[in-house]
Order: sequence, then structure tokens, then C-alpha cells
Amino acid sequence: MIKQNYNEIIDRIKEYTDPSTITLVAVIKYQSVEAANEAIQLGISDIGENKVQQLCARNNLLLPAKRHLIGHLQTNKAKHAVSVADLIQSVDSVRIAEEISKQASKIDKIQDVLIEINIADEQTKTGASINELNDILNTCSSLPNLFVKGLMAIMPIDAKEYYYEKMHSLYLEVQSHNHGNIQLQTLSMGMSDDYQIAIKNGSNMIRVGRTLFK
Repeated sequence: MIKQNYNEIIDRIKEYTDPSTITLVAVIKYQSVEAANEAIQLGISDIGENKVQQLCARNNLLLPAKRHLIGHLQTNKAKHAVSVADLIQSVDSVRIAEEISKQASKIDKIQDVLIEINIADEQTKTGASINELNDILNTCSSLPNLFVKGLMAIMPIDAKEYYYEKMHSLYLEVQSHNHGNIQLQTLSMGMSDDYQIAIKNGSNMIRVGRTLFK
């Protein structure tokens, strides 16, 4: 069933772009290790987990694939996140960026991250506001054990296309100032219900769980 779902997702991506240009992150937070490993065996190279403790607990049981932390990260969990995550998608403050770099330095690692943006300024969601982005980027530029690879956003339910366009414009604006350890190449935008509209508006990384594993 996972194979059929995966093929359907690829077919839908083809309506907008070459699937090889899109990174599909299989979100495994509600899935068994067996289901996650089946997805990896199908050729999915990236898996995402919302909680650090779950990623750590199952890390050694999962087949080789890039590990993404996509949920909110507290500073007291940064040490554990850095120990297992290939990409932390949820940097949303100066404080967490500093802590990630600090913990990464202890294990001689350069931690790849995305800056999470709360594009619609929703009170119920995490993510930095657009007004906070410059401060975060300025801080990140001076952190020796951090590498900013892009931006991430969780769109509002039933979001208008305006928000996707706005996020893509922000990504392009920051990308035009790539320098040092800030080299934007990833726009992580789109989940099970909206990955097609996200891809249409410039996303090159989607985070799909329910649609893949249903």
C-alpha cells in the first residue's frame, strides 16, 4: 500500500515539476519502524520525526536515511537533536540557534538547519516572524557549528495561495544574500494536504505523512 501511495504522490508531483528536483520527507511520527523502513526501501531517502525523543529512541532501528527533526525544539533537547538529526528544520529563535551550535561544537559537527517561519503570524503555531528573521540570520552567520540551508513553513489550514507566494518571495530574497554559512538551497513547504500547491509555488522539499502511509 505504501508503494502505491508513493507512486501516486510522484505522479502528482510530475504535474508541476520533475520529481527528482523535490525532496520528499516521509513523516513517520505515527508510524511503526516497519512502515518507516518499508518507505526507505522504496527509495525514500529522507525521514522526518516531530519529537527528539522518538527520533533518538528509534534511530538505531531505522534503515539508513537522512534524519530530519521537523517539530519544535526546546533548548534543553538540542543536545539530543544534534546527536541524531542530519537536518533540524525548526530553528525559530536566536536562542535555539545558539544552543544548537554550542552542542554541535561538543561533538565536532556542523549542524545543518532550516529557519522556521510563521508566515501567517498564527498565535497557535511556532516559527519566527518575518520581522525576527534578520536577527536570527545575523546570529547564525557568526555561529561556527551551524549551516543554514533554507527556510521552512507550516501553512495555515486552508491557506490562500498568497501565503505560499509570500514564503517563496521571502526565500528568494534571503537566497540573494547567500554568504558564508548561510546558503539557502531548500524551501521546505507543503504537507499531505497541500504539497501540490506548495510545489507550484516554489517548494523543493515536502513533508508527507498521512498521504504516504494511509
